[in-house]
Amino acid sequence: MAFDTNVDYDETRAAEINAVGWVFTGIAIAAVFLKIFTRVESKRAGWDDFFIFFSMALSIIATAFVSYSVTLGLGRHAAAVVAQHGMERYEQTAYWQIIAYPFNIGAFSFPNISIAILIVNLLDPNPLRARLLYAMVILQVMIAMISVFLVFFQCNPTAMLWNPTLNGKCWSPDIFNGFSYWVSAYTTLTDIVLAVVPIMAFWKLHMRTSTKISVCIMMGLTMLSAIVTIVKATFLHLFTDHTDPLFNVVPLVLWGLIEQNVVIVAACIPTLRPFFRKTFQSTKGSTDPANSRSRSNSTFKLSSKPTHSRDPFASERDRKVTKMDIYGDEESNSSRQGIWRTREVTVETAE
Repeated sequence: MAFDTNVDYDETRAAEINAVGWVFTGIAIAAVFLKIFTRVESKRAGWDDFFIFFSMALSIIATAFVSYSVTLGLGRHAAAVVAQHGMERYEQTAYWQIIAYPFNIGAFSFPNISIAILIVNLLDPNPLRARLLYAMVILQVMIAMISVFLVFFQCNPTAMLWNPTLNGKCWSPDIFNGFSYWVSAYTTLTDIVLAVVPIMAFWKLHMRTSTKISVCIMMGLTMLSAIVTIVKATFLHLFTDHTDPLFNVVPLVLWGLIEQNVVIVAACIPTLRPFFRKTFQSTKGSTDPANSRSRSNSTFKLSSKPTHSRDPFASERDRKVTKMDIYGDEESNSSRQGIWRTREVTVETAE
């Protein structure tokens, strides 16, 4: 195969790939560890935490493989890599870039399962809605995994993916590109649904407008993931580019790294509100007028009437009063009654 030789042999985007990859991966790692810390501290760790931790591990592996591929030649023109290091170096570079693909797919797919679990636990019990959400995200993961098989089955032998000099046969690029567009379209739809469903539910709650807006923004962050997925889809055709595959594929690689980490962060943010509230409140000290008023009152009467505003992301201190945490009434029953159902309680405080 002849690569495009009418290029600048010194041009490289290696630093850009490493910077974008590790900055966004670092942000995702920080978000995941804050999420795990918050959930463990509140003794509410669940399956959503497992899936997000698993996604973070996949993201780190994908970024590491891409970074290693960069050290070999990814981000440089293919003709320059072959001219300087030979065809073997090109094969190694392409190999590690392709090996990173399955981990990238998993890293942006499994967080949706975590988000679906969180939404189901937050909202009022609705078996039909829960089944539909779980079915949607599981299907999204399945079709994403199918795209992984298509990558490695599209050529016979498979080594033709990174060694174009081998004799063999590959499918038409239109097959893989077409399925990749379908995966992106369905992933975008899933992200939008996972944003709209909780926003519609929380917007109907009777709570302070500022709280309502902040909660809806946090639960709607998967909409940002949808935007990133759409942008990445415009570069999907570069995966099967053969004129200058190590350089032309860079935009797809960059947006793939961004996508896998943005969706992880979007899955973590909603569960971090208790952490931030506790952190900010601790800086106010005992001179906070609101805290002083709370200590001066002898009783609080909390009602489930719609006129009372409740925060579904109450901090640990708030939960001592409202008996509410991120999953709802912690004293209701083992089925975790949702935020729509709380019983009236009276909490007395010592003078």
